[in-house]
Amino acid sequence: MKLKYIAFAVTVFLVAASWACGGKTEEEVIVETIHTIGDYAEDRDFEGIMDYISESYSDDEDRTVEEIGDLLADNIEKYRGIVVNILGTQISELEPTRAKLETEVAFSSGAAQLFRKAVRYSGRVYRFNVELVKENEKWRVQYASWDTVSEREMMPKSRKIMKELFPDK
Repeated sequence: MKLKYIAFAVTVFLVAASWACGGKTEEEVIVETIHTIGDYAEDRDFEGIMDYISESYSDDEDRTVEEIGDLLADNIEKYRGIVVNILGTQISELEPTRAKLETEVAFSSGAAQLFRKAVRYSGRVYRFNVELVKENEKWRVQYASWDTVSEREMMPKSRKIMKELFPDK
């Protein structure tokens, strides 16, 4: 009888250990997705960004996936040396195939990209309200709205990250 309890306890321990050592949580995958989109923006990789936009995309300006693609392409062409600093991200809703979040992003651009990367200079900070949908095991942006935010309007986590990036600011 004791052997049966020991076997059960060992099984529970192994299952718990495998969960603890398992893969990333959905929250981690979502935050990683946001960072990946930012990396593609810095690399001016239009196709990479568009791979994270759902075919059913819409936004607060009633843009379609084609129209957001045109807007992205225009900005990639217009702005050289894009620097993206992902600040705070808060996930407010998470379901198996849907998620809602807010993320704050500091953008800057111009010819001095290497200098800005070295000193982490930031231009404007935007707050994005994003709805993601999981399509073919990949989180994609289905809806987005955004606006600029001042330092005092930023999430506490974003302010903390900004202080780390720009200690003299």
